Amino acid sequence: MAEDLHIRFRAGRARLTTALQGAVTILAFTESGRMRRMRLPKRLLVVTSVILLILVAGSTVSILSLFRGQVDLARMAYLERENRSLTSLLEGQAEHLSRLKLEVARLKEFEENLRVVSGLDSQTTPMVGTGQARGARQELPRKR
Repeated sequence: MAEDLHIRFRAGRARLTTALQGAVTILAFTESGRMRRMRLPKRLLVVTSVILLILVAGSTVSILSLFRGQVDLARMAYLERENRSLTSLLEGQAEHLSRLKLEVARLKEFEENLRVVSGLDSQTTPMVGTGQARGARQELPRKR
């Protein structure tokens, strides 16, 4: 099996070597009507073609990576703008929350003062800001 593979490899190499022997003749006609004849070896044409293909592939990869880099930069700029926007929104909400905390503290103080002035029993924890009512609700007289 190994010998068969070796024989096939040598046969393929021999065919390739035979195909690359010789030269290609190029006839070029000038404007004055003269004919020029150039002979280029087949090996030179194959090597030149391979180098050209490698250069085209490398250029394509370079252009695609440049395009990808530009897309990544644009995406980063967008994410940075969104991050700044969300940060400013969060700072505004934090400021609003601190104002609400101050307002709740003032309401608790007002409730305590109102209880003292009205003579109601003073509770240790005010009802404002807890979300729960203490005890049974008293019926208040309705306005007419």
